[in-house]
Amino acid sequence: MPTVGEILRSEREKKGFSIKDVEREISIRALYLNAIEEGNYSIIPGEVYLKGFIRNYANFLGLDVQQIMAVYRQSKEKPATVTSASVIEESRLKKQGATSAAEKSWNYSIAKWLIVALVAGGVAGYAWWSSNVKQPAPTPPPPTAQQINPTQNSPQPTTPSTSQPQVTTPAKPANAKPVVVTAKFSNDCWTLVTADGREIYEGIPKPGETLTWEADNKITMKLGNAGAVNLIYNGKQIGTPGTNGEVIDKTFTANSVTP
Repeated sequence: MPTVGEILRSEREKKGFSIKDVEREISIRALYLNAIEEGNYSIIPGEVYLKGFIRNYANFLGLDVQQIMAVYRQSKEKPATVTSASVIEESRLKKQGATSAAEKSWNYSIAKWLIVALVAGGVAGYAWWSSNVKQPAPTPPPPTAQQINPTQNSPQPTTPSTSQPQVTTPAKPANAKPVVVTAKFSNDCWTLVTADGREIYEGIPKPGETLTWEADNKITMKLGNAGAVNLIYNGKQIGTPGTNGEVIDKTFTANSVTP
């Protein structure tokens, strides 16, 4: 159980007061306040003064004065005495604890060095075994390409140079309808396509996109940027039907293109 002095000191420190702060507030000398906290009541002049100091100190800290005084009376009624037997027992326990700690430390050191010795022995044994194991004969390298192919140095037949194939316009598929129009777009171009009187496409294809439409009788195209389109009609190159930004209409039948 904590003493009166321990309770008062703990509360004072919790509230952030120094001894000088308390001395200034309750007009009790710092010498006596320290004596109360340390339980050194002998320097305080009389029991009456001691009780008064404790009451004022506890009241200033906001503690229950009656409870503090009860703790004080209990400490006076049953003073703590230290017998030689208890001192001897405490000394014996401390010595026993120190011996136990030393034994544990010694045992740990022995175990550590045993592990180190075992590991070192294992490494040395493995090194000895590795040095005495007969190494397998090296595998002969595979024959080189020159050994495999004795005709490598023989003259090779000269391949006659051929001219680059000419880019031809794709032919009209055999099963296609009578009117087939392919448009290759190099830039944005709003496009409207009607096949046999029915609108089949309206949009702005992406640059690089190629679209093909078919009809039985007629395809009509309206282009918002004629210079950005390359047309192929029934497998024949028509080319670019206009200039950049030019809006045109084109009509394709089985036998003609207009305009």
